[in-house]
Amino acid sequence: MLLFRKCFTLCLVVALVATEAAGTLNAQIFPGMTGEPLVDALRAAYTPTHLLNDTQVKDTLYARIFAVEDTVYCIYSGLGRYLPPGADPSQWLYGTGVEVWSMNLEHSWPQAKGAGEGTGGNTNMYHLYPSRSAINSDRGDLPYGEINDMQTSRWYYKDKEMGSKPASNIDAYSEYINGMFEPRESVKGDIARGMFYFWTIYRDDAEAADPVFFQNQLSTLCQWHEQDPVDAAEQLRNEKIASYQGKANPFILDCSLVKRAYCGQLSECMPLAIPSNQDASYRLIFQPASRHLTILGDKDGFWEMDIMDVVGRSLYHEELETGIPGDEILLPSGMYFARAINGHMVLSCPIFIP
Repeated sequence: MLLFRKCFTLCLVVALVATEAAGTLNAQIFPGMTGEPLVDALRAAYTPTHLLNDTQVKDTLYARIFAVEDTVYCIYSGLGRYLPPGADPSQWLYGTGVEVWSMNLEHSWPQAKGAGEGTGGNTNMYHLYPSRSAINSDRGDLPYGEINDMQTSRWYYKDKEMGSKPASNIDAYSEYINGMFEPRESVKGDIARGMFYFWTIYRDDAEAADPVFFQNQLSTLCQWHEQDPVDAAEQLRNEKIASYQGKANPFILDCSLVKRAYCGQLSECMPLAIPSNQDASYRLIFQPASRHLTILGDKDGFWEMDIMDVVGRSLYHEELETGIPGDEILLPSGMYFARAINGHMVLSCPIFIP
């Protein structure tokens, strides 16, 4: 309770480049629920209210979700491609499709396995990633898995494709054999949480296409979720996508959901961790009496601010300028999560409206 009281008036910045942070608030989504009842509750609460069309999805994902400053990176190889201002994102990144740097849209849950055109999952951004076109083609509709290095037939890194085991930096490579694909180590958890999300929200489509596709990968996806936990960049992508689709990916919000829904063998984790950095240059301050938020910081700037409920739905949006109080927040009494974004910085913490 003390931590909640502290957050009533002061929310501290989370720097996306930080690797460690101190101070968290933890709370489960649908506490005490497990198995199919939990899955049903998640589906009811987190099915998107709207989705973008195919063209909108590509341009939004490339330019607004995955772009790091002016560069888009392939999910599998880490190859970066400069995206100049004013360029059509999907056309620029694709080129003619034959260049080594050509990128297109990867469905981590394959279209042939239930994410095809006309289905809800086809344009849901929580399982979509920019990928080098050649790697996307090789992966096709293969399941994910751990490949024995001595059996790997293709290795992918940046703009390279190799037929023999690399001499160093092996964790940065994605791998392929006939029948299986293994992403590089740093994105395995991201991909796993997208897969858990798709199976939860679009199970009917997935089972109709291939009823064993998910189950055959389940133990591997459980392992990847635990080995590669959510980081600040994945949290920010989740928040940005939620602003377009109306709902968050709950498996990013609460790490305990994977264990409670699908992977009972996993260790306990701390859910809904919202880190704070006590040395941050910016502060997000909530004044309960006047019900407004103010951002204090070293430099002037504009922030996109949202207040979300405990299931990740955006209830209130406002543009804030550093140092200038926002409008009165007219929401019912209760606990919410405030989030403000400015470029590659995000301020985030719970607030309470009395």
